Amino acid sequence: MILSAIAQAHQGADSGNAVLAVDLLNKAIKKEKHNPELYVQLGDAYRRLEDGGQSFKAYQDALSQDAKYAKALYKSGKIFVTQNNSEQYLKYFNAAVAADSFYAPAWYELYYHYYFRDVNKAMENLNHYIAATDPGIRNDYLVTDLLYSSRKYDEAIRKAQQLIDQQGGISEPRLYKLIAYSYKELHDSAKALDFMQQYFSRQADTGFVVKDYETMGEIYDMLNRPDSAISYYVKAGSLEKDSVQHIAYGKKLADLYKKQKDYSNQALWLGIYYQGNTKATNLDLFNWGLAHYMAKEYPMADSVFGVYETKYPDQDFGYYWRARSDAAIDTAMRTGLAIPHYQKLIEFAEKDTANKTNRKHLIESYGYIAAYKANTEKDYAGAIDYFEKLLVLDPTNSDARRYIGILKKNQSKAGAQATAKEGQKAEKEADTKTNATAADSKRETSRTND
Repeated sequence: MILSAIAQAHQGADSGNAVLAVDLLNKAIKKEKHNPELYVQLGDAYRRLEDGGQSFKAYQDALSQDAKYAKALYKSGKIFVTQNNSEQYLKYFNAAVAADSFYAPAWYELYYHYYFRDVNKAMENLNHYIAATDPGIRNDYLVTDLLYSSRKYDEAIRKAQQLIDQQGGISEPRLYKLIAYSYKELHDSAKALDFMQQYFSRQADTGFVVKDYETMGEIYDMLNRPDSAISYYVKAGSLEKDSVQHIAYGKKLADLYKKQKDYSNQALWLGIYYQGNTKATNLDLFNWGLAHYMAKEYPMADSVFGVYETKYPDQDFGYYWRARSDAAIDTAMRTGLAIPHYQKLIEFAEKDTANKTNRKHLIESYGYIAAYKANTEKDYAGAIDYFEKLLVLDPTNSDARRYIGILKKNQSKAGAQATAKEGQKAEKEADTKTNATAADSKRETSRTND
């Protein structure tokens, strides 16, 4: 008993010596070989030394002395919990409660296992655990939590409120949070916000978790208060260490900014959502570029749609929206920035002119290039050619017909001007020759006179 007591003291102290505890317990076992408790203590000492193999062997030695020793069965199961081997740890925990129906630690482990898998079995095991322990507020908290997890939100609210009332309003802040979560699931956003605010006023700063800020964001979003929702989502995102969850906040924030028609911030968060997200799709990339376009951030839109064009060359969205973005940059059509993209769009769309979207894009492309040729390059023949292509697809387009008429007049006028210039040039050349001849004659006469 003395050896055991000294070993337990070493086990329980932070500065305890587990190696010495093993030595003491082995000496104790030599004196009392059939005491299962000594073997259990030996197993605990080996666990502290992180020697799972020797620990399990010691627990099994305890069971060889008493096959129904609940503590040894329970401790054996705990080893398999660390290995996430549910088949083995359930076997040992069930054997422990079968050996001793009031062995509370095993009932708690069974409750915890089923908490995430089967709430009805979890409640059954929790009731056994409560029956095997002294009454206390902790058990009431466990029941309340499980009611919430069982989606029995009304019951969870009543139980939590009862606990708050019993303690005169001075209770664990998480009860207020649990009530708020329950009201949120019942779609009573006003009450959910009320209890979350009470929770925030009672909880210490070190007690908050990311989910608290996310929930506040969700509640404010449900109440159509996007500014407040955004501030809480930003806070949640700044604290979130999991990269997947962090990316998810980007999508939520982007959606909120879209509701506000704040397309610049929408684009910012869509970029965070898309970049580094292995599950991001072409639609996410498209929405990112479109948000920049809607924000009139045309160079950024061009850049994003350039990525789209490269990644999805068999789709027309990249070509089309790069063309529109560059057209918005080059509004005066001075540099022809959009022309290469409209030409690529034409190459893509001309493969299937029966497609409505392709026809629409071709009409826009032909019209834009025709305008560029007419206004910037003064290539009237080229402009007419593109307008005529447009009319093949849209014969009722009166604007195209009118422009062709104007361009033909300009073409004729330009031709007449060119002819006139040629005539003027010929006259000048003739005058120059005549003057030269007269000058030669004058010089000849002067020589003769001399």
